[in-house]
Amino acid sequence: MTAPATDAQVVFVGYNAAYLRAIDKSVPSGSVVVIEEPDIIRKRELKDAADRFDCLDRIVPASYQQSTEALDLAAELTAVRPVAAVVPGLEYAVPATAALAEKLGLPGATERAAQALRDKVRLREVTGAAGVRNPRWREVFGPEDILDFAGDGPVVVKPANRQASVGVQLLDSVDAESAARAWERTSSAAEYEQVPDRELAWRFLAEERLQGPEFSVEALVRQGEIIFQNVTAKTVIPGPYPVELGHLLPAPLDEDTQSAFGTAMRALVEATGYETGILHAEWILTESGPTLVECAGRCPGDYLIDLNDLAYGTRIRLTLIDLLAGRPVSLPRAAEQTSAIRFLAAEPGTVTDVSGVDAAQSLPGVRVVEVDVAAGDEVGPWASSWDRAGHVIATGPDADTTRRRVLDADAAVRITTE
Repeated sequence: MTAPATDAQVVFVGYNAAYLRAIDKSVPSGSVVVIEEPDIIRKRELKDAADRFDCLDRIVPASYQQSTEALDLAAELTAVRPVAAVVPGLEYAVPATAALAEKLGLPGATERAAQALRDKVRLREVTGAAGVRNPRWREVFGPEDILDFAGDGPVVVKPANRQASVGVQLLDSVDAESAARAWERTSSAAEYEQVPDRELAWRFLAEERLQGPEFSVEALVRQGEIIFQNVTAKTVIPGPYPVELGHLLPAPLDEDTQSAFGTAMRALVEATGYETGILHAEWILTESGPTLVECAGRCPGDYLIDLNDLAYGTRIRLTLIDLLAGRPVSLPRAAEQTSAIRFLAAEPGTVTDVSGVDAAQSLPGVRVVEVDVAAGDEVGPWASSWDRAGHVIATGPDADTTRRRVLDADAAVRITTE
């Protein structure tokens, strides 16, 4: 990465500790400013966050989730120092980031594309109209709509503008009782620390339940052209909540399937009018080809950026800043190795013991072993990505070796509950 000029600043909309940690010491001291919701600053205790990172100058309180207040900061930000780039730190920050970048005359997603990426109803409309393969779908406003759409067949019910699989449910069959239960769970889904306390508008949809393996595509885009692309094979838990259990990349695909994903991604970029930044698109590979599940316009979660960096020898977070600053970037065409993650699970209950961490860390190819629970913590069944108990990451020369290594590491860690 070409470091930003010392008199310029990079503005993040949304506080992302993992992103800041990854770029700390690689960008000038105090060159980053974060815009965050006042309620979230309070809930996440971010008042002193600038002390945690050398690169972080300050956190500026302003509303950006379903709000244009952050745009009012443009004059204030540029009056202090020139702004080199505006980066989306979080899913809910994507529209405000695009709008602020446009107002400052900087590269970005464009407001039109960002609005489509933050609302799955709008995404279905614009991509379907452009010929991108989508499942059959319908916006829903209550259980009667779910029942009417699904008949007695399998269906997906989910919020149109949330994140992290929150509120997403897979129904094998639908009757009046299951439709009512699905609507209640989906419409009441909550994320206390991720959203402000003010009332926000949520939309919901029902979709045809697709059959086939699941993949995601991580892509860097410059002026509407894809300049880096990786396909990730996903593993999702069985049951009503489609939470990711693991990822493997690059996915071991034949040439025709790789080409089909490339074609689908180019069509997606064109349909949304996406200009510059990063995309994380999720697909199901049906008999007809890649079919769009959803797409985000920010760095993906689930440590997928770290997995890409391990496999390709990149530093994608730094490269994204360069792209959004309009600077030239250099990216590899092929991976150097494969990488994989497996998320740790435990039986629901109270954690009594965690063991096997050192054993897992000593296994060949294992890069990370992180357990997020300790004795006394409560573990529940997975309903969203926030419910997972930790993760292990491994690398290897090929997909089979890496898959075996990450599963061995997963098996070595034991989280005992009662």
